[in-house]
Amino acid sequence: MNIKELINSGKLKEGQELVWNRPSLKIQHRARVIPGGKIQTSDGISHKTPSGAAKHLNGNKPVDGWLAWKTLENGKSLAELRLSIS
Repeated sequence: MNIKELINSGKLKEGQELVWNRPSLKIQHRARVIPGGKIQTSDGISHKTPSGAAKHLNGNKPVDGWLAWKTLENGKSLAELRLSIS
């Protein structure tokens, strides 16, 4: 499953905003789902995967972006959305 498949299933929409809350660092990252099933972080860089986007924002340290990123509108993680259509 990838972002494009979540879009095709109707679980995500192009233009939808995503957030990654990091309370211990007092940071909230934002990103947007863009055409082609990519995620664009607030610095304008597009990523092929949720984990790639999170890793970019985490100083190049691996992060499970499927768990980190949540939809702004309902707070569901991308992992939850992915499970809801499997």
